[in-house]
Formats: sequence, structure tokens, C-alpha cells
Amino acid sequence: MDKNETNALQILRDALDTEPGERDSYVSMRCGDDTELRARVNALLLGIAAEEMASIGANSPAGARFDMESATGDPFVGRLLGPFRIIERIGRGGMGIVYRGEREGADFRQQVALKLIRRGFDFDDIRARFLRERRILARLAHPNLARFIDGGLADDGRPWFALEFVRGASITHWCDAQRLSVRDRLKLFLDVCAAVQYAHTHLVVHRDLKPANVLVDESGVVRLLDFGVAGLIARDGDDDGAPSTISERHAMTPEYAAPEQFTGGVVGIPADVYALGVLAYELVAGVLPYALDRSDLDAAARTVTTTPPQPVASAVSRAWPPMSPLPDTRLATRRIGLPAYRRLVRGDLSRILDKALAKEPERRYVTVQAFADDLTRWLDGAPVRVTGNRLGYRLGKFIRRNRLAALFAALALLAVGGGLAGMVWQMREAQLQRDAAESEARRSGSVRDYVMLLFRNAAQQKSGSDQTAREVLRRGADEAVKQLESAKESSLTTVLALAELYAAMDDVEGSYALLDRLLASQRISGDAETQARARFLMADIEYSRGHIVRARELLDQSQQWWSLSPTRYRRELSESRLIQGRIERGEDRTNDSIATFEAGLAERRDLLGHADAESGQLLVSLSISLSRAGRGHEGMQRADEAYRTYVELGEAQSTSGLGALTNRGQFRLGLDDIEGALVDLRLAADTRRTLFGPSGELAKSDSSVAAILIKQQHYDKAIALLEPALRMAVEYGGETARVADEIRRQSAKAYLALGRLQEALDTANSSLNINLRQYGPDALDTGVAYSTRARVMAALARPDDARNDLDQAERIFKGLGQSGEVLARQLVALRQTLMSNQPSSDR
Repeated sequence: MDKNETNALQILRDALDTEPGERDSYVSMRCGDDTELRARVNALLLGIAAEEMASIGANSPAGARFDMESATGDPFVGRLLGPFRIIERIGRGGMGIVYRGEREGADFRQQVALKLIRRGFDFDDIRARFLRERRILARLAHPNLARFIDGGLADDGRPWFALEFVRGASITHWCDAQRLSVRDRLKLFLDVCAAVQYAHTHLVVHRDLKPANVLVDESGVVRLLDFGVAGLIARDGDDDGAPSTISERHAMTPEYAAPEQFTGGVVGIPADVYALGVLAYELVAGVLPYALDRSDLDAAARTVTTTPPQPVASAVSRAWPPMSPLPDTRLATRRIGLPAYRRLVRGDLSRILDKALAKEPERRYVTVQAFADDLTRWLDGAPVRVTGNRLGYRLGKFIRRNRLAALFAALALLAVGGGLAGMVWQMREAQLQRDAAESEARRSGSVRDYVMLLFRNAAQQKSGSDQTAREVLRRGADEAVKQLESAKESSLTTVLALAELYAAMDDVEGSYALLDRLLASQRISGDAETQARARFLMADIEYSRGHIVRARELLDQSQQWWSLSPTRYRRELSESRLIQGRIERGEDRTNDSIATFEAGLAERRDLLGHADAESGQLLVSLSISLSRAGRGHEGMQRADEAYRTYVELGEAQSTSGLGALTNRGQFRLGLDDIEGALVDLRLAADTRRTLFGPSGELAKSDSSVAAILIKQQHYDKAIALLEPALRMAVEYGGETARVADEIRRQSAKAYLALGRLQEALDTANSSLNINLRQYGPDALDTGVAYSTRARVMAALARPDDARNDLDQAERIFKGLGQSGEVLARQLVALRQTLMSNQPSSDR
């Protein structure tokens, strides 16, 4: 497509959005002296008219009269789209048209918004984009998104879909009509951020955020609309990369488009952050950050890519655009005077908006949640991250949040001759203590992620001595161990800290070696507190290595010590519930583990007053135990709650947040939501690989993706993931790691399906032998290993061996009571399949 044709299509799109009486003058203005361009636009307009005229026929309602500009004469009004009767046209723009419809033939009334491609625009690429929008909407469910209801094809073959009908006004008009203050506008804006962040966690980038697509309904609830030009962070089927006839530069609204949308750069999450920054700026100031003329895209591009936004403190007084509300009117609708407005928006709020509107994508907020978090802090009067945490800044924030207490304290101190400086210092200390308590609650996760990022970067950039940071750490650990028996007081805590760093890198074996030396040291017997912490860390490691009995022994010793001073060690006891519940599950005490996880969640709420990353981990483990107890749907709810907890904390990309996403994906797989599972699991795996590099957790994520590939019968692709995943799992967790065993079982299934029977048998034998050694002949994992080998024996035409393995698995599952009931029922179907079809392959 040449440049003139592209320009003609863009002018056509904009012209169809103008009022009919103004269309000719608008086209003349846009085309200028270019007669060839104007001829192309007019030809396109006539073509649309001819298409719509041709559509009137037997299917049109009686008495319909063609008038392409009149909603009442629209040939589609009165027709049926699926079960919905079209009542009236309520909107049009670009390539689509929207009608209000009502369901027919039902004993209830339901109004919907019906969208389909405008006649004359049903090009292949537009159709593909429309179908992609329909798929995107079908998989999104959020209180601030219009709900997807149905979809299909019209009589003329154009696709359509139905959404919940939202009667409302754009967010900017609604806020003005309600005369909301700046603070109340931004509180409402946070709901927009929540909807966009939700879409991002489901791999959807909106790419056209603007007031017209953000409505506020009659009950005051924000509803985000129109994913017509949305993009996917990951591929959606096989058409996401389809070329567009209309370039991406034109699939945007210039006033809200990010610089990279004008220059042809990658349009991802940062573009949505930018558009939200423009929207927030407009809600605050009543005008856009720039004075743009949308009829001149080249000039708009120069402005957006090179001109800094006008300071929000002065923008409220701008006279542009013509016919816009006067400055006094803007201030009146915000119920504020100019001096107070400027005091309000200067400083933190201006810096927040500037960061969201940065020209370079990498300088903006990394996520919408981070943007929303800073706005929330500003609304609460707390320090914002964009400003930093300088002492004077934090102290000033503390005083402003505690004005009344500060006033009384100052008066009391002054009355007795005290100084204000002492009072301010005490207040600062109190605030720092609260901040320290909050930081401690997040310590483990943040240190873990920081260290993993640090060591990933070090592995990619070796020093002059050709040593990675990991190698330097190991040398330091060796030196610290040598000092364990010396008189140096710091050696105990140094080794303990290094062991925690290894754990943070997901290097179980490295952490185990240090803790083993530490616990064997004579000196640690004189430091009961350090000993309790070391045993607790070792209990977690032993659990991950499959040594349940040893893990239980170590945890009991730690908890007994902490229980001597339960108030002092309240946090440690709370943190120990996670590993306690996991060990109980490993001991086949599933119901006990459920009770422990639920108690742990209650303790976290009492301790902190809100959910934290530890709560997310407890929810993940609780979901797994619920599944083991045959309560799969409850488990799915908890799995989803766990991931949402990390999203709300702004930690969706932390290692724990990605673990929660992986867990939710596995639940979706178990409930046969294959598409949803693949989205979750691939996002988790790809993010881990990009951010943190190889680890035991990445091995687990890749194994989960491979499970779906096996289900889809893509066995070669599954093996390509599983073989390196097993090497990772063994390197970071040891031969007996639970994730390594799960990978072996998955690999056996894939080898079996590919006819690589000897490899399948070797892998299944390895899994069974490890489980017998680690857990004994009556453990649940041993039963699963028997059932896996039974499949291989059946394929090798060894029915007696297959039957014997099935008998062993059945004995184990039935002996476990409730926790084995689900597996026992599944085993019945497996036995029928294997024993009635000899030889058999994995089904």
C-alpha cells in the first residue's frame, strides 16, 4: 500500500467520525491542494454508500429507507444478530459500528451493545483485528471491564460480538458534571489503572486508552471499553503477527498516543502507561499535556516526540484548544481556586505525571501498578517512589500526615522548655520503625529477587578475572566456613547470610552445603537464636530435596525454641506456618496442612493488618492442599486469589508472584482450561527466563508448559523443554528434588508417545526408585511413580508388570484415605485403558 492510499484511509476514517454536514469541508481541509488524494477519499466514501445501498433487501425491516448518515435509516436497525434484535445505532468510529440490541425469545430482558465491522472496511486485516478483539474480550473478566456476552456472523458474513450495555459518560465529562475535586478524580482514575493492569496480566495491551473508551456508568463505576487495536504481549494463536493494511501509526488516537506509536517503535505496556499519564493529566488540569492539531499527524508526531509536556500547575490556565472550557470553569468544576490548585499539584504529583509521560519507554513506570501505587501514596500523603526517600522529604511527609499529633507534641515540649528538634527526631524514629517493620515483612522476597537479578547480570558480564559473581560468592562462602571455628563473632551470621543468598538464587545445593557445615559447628551451640534460624532454613531445603522426616525434625526444633518467647518471635512463628503446612502435606496429612495454611493467613492479617507476599505463598500452598483433598474448585479460587495478591502488591513479576501465576496455570490445566493455562504458564516461564535466568523455579515453569504440550500431543516440543529443565532442576535442587521427579514423570509420558520406549522405561524406573528411596513404599508420590511406569510396561507388551504396578499404585492411594481418593478414581480409568489395549501408548 502506497503512502497516498494509507493517508486516504486515515482521512476516510476520521471523516466518518465527523457530522454529515461538516464532512465535505473536513475532507477539503485534510486534503488541501492534493486533488489526487481527495479523489481517492471521495471514491472510498462512494464505495461505502454503494455497499450499504446494496445491503438493503429482503432482510431489511419493512419501510426501511436508505440514508447512510441517519441512525434511524440504518439498514441494520430491526434485524437480528444471533439472538439479539438491533434497536438503534449508538456509535461509530474508525472501522467499527455499535448498536444497542435486545435479546429475543427469552423470558428475561437483556440489553447489549453489538459491534461489527463497518461495511466497506471488511478487509482481511481489519477482520483479523476484529476477531482478535473478540477473543481478547472473551477471556477478560473484571468489574471495570464491559462483560463479553456472545458473538457470531451476520447474514453478510461480517463478524459481530455482544457486550454488556453500558450507559454512561466519558470519565472526563462525568467528573466535570459531578464537579469532582482533583483528589476524587484520581481516586476514580485508580479504577482505570486496575482494569488496565488486569488486562496486562492477561497479556493484553490496550493501545488506545482515551476518555471515549473509559466510561463511568449510572452507578459511578468505571468501565473500560474498545480493545479494537489491542495488542498481545504473547502470540495469540497464529494470527497475532498478521500484517496490517492500515499501518499501526494510524491505529491510534494522536492526543493519547505514546512517542513510539508515532516513530514505529515497539508498542507495549509502556505505551499504555503513557496514555494513562495523558488521561490522568487531563483529569487533573482539564487540558492535554500538549496543544495538538490532530489533522496534522506529522506536526503532532514532532510535538509528542520532542516537546516536554507543559507543567500541570500552569496548564489549567491554557486557552487551547479553541471552544474548550475557560480556565475559571476548569477550576470551578474541580472546586478549587488557582493558588490552591498550584500548591496541590506542584511537587510529587507533577513528578508522578512527568514520569508516566517520559519520552523514552524505559524511563516511564515499569507497570501500570507502579504508577497507581505512587498515585495512591500521593493521595495518602505518603512518600512516593518517584521522588526518593531523602530524610528531609520523608520527615516532611510524616509531619503532614500527623499534623494534629505533631502540633500537640510541639506545644507540650515547648511548654516545658523542650525543643522542637527533639520532637521531630522522635517522630522520625517512630516512622522509621514502622517502615522497618513493613520492610521486614517483604525482606525475603525482595532480597531474593534482587540477588537473582544481580547474579543473572554477573553471569552475562564476566569480570577481568573471568569470574562470575556466583563464583566470587562461592569463594567467599568457602572462606567464611573456614572461619567458623575461629574466634570471630561475625562468622556465624556471615555463613547464615550467605546460605540465605544461595537460597535466594534458588541454589538449594549451595545453601544446603553451608547450612550443613553451620549446624555441625561447635560454636553454633552457644547461639540458640542463630541455630533456630539455621534449622528453619534447613527444614525448607530438606523439604524441597524430598527429605520429609528430616525437615519435620528441624522445623520442630526451631518452633520449640521460638515458642519459648512467642511475642518476641511472633514473626518467625508466623513465617514457619508455610513450611509446616507443606511438610504436613508431604506426610499425607492433607487436612492438617489446610488448617495450618488457613491459620497462617489469619496470623499474617493480625500481624500486618493486610495481605503481603507471605500471604500469597500461603494461598498458593493452600490451593495445592485443597486440590489434594479433592476440593479442586476451591483450590482454583485460592490460586487465583494468590496471584491477585501479588498483582495488587505490585509484585506480579517477583519470583513468588510468578510462582503464583504458574500455580494458577496448573489449576487451569487441571480444569481443562487449556488456553488459559498456556497463557499463564508461558508468561511465567518467559518472564523468569528474561529476568532471572536458569533456576529450579524456571525448571518448574518449563515443566508446566511441557505438560500442556503433551496434552496437545506436541511431544517433540515437550521433550525439548523437559530435557534442559531436568538438568536445571538437578543442578539447583539435587537429584531428589520434587520438581526433578515431576519432570521425570512428564518426560516418561512424552518418550512413550514418541515410541522411544527404552528412554521412557529408564526415566520411569529412575522416578520410581528415587521415590521408594525418599518416601518409602506407601507414599503418594511413590504411587504416582508406579502408575507412570505401568503405562510404559503396557506399551512394552508386559501386561503382568503393568498390572502389578497398577496394583501397587491402587494399594497406596486407597491407604491414604481422602487425599488418595481422587487418584484412586483416576486409576480405575487408566487400568481399563491399559489392560484392554495391548500394547498401549500414553493417553
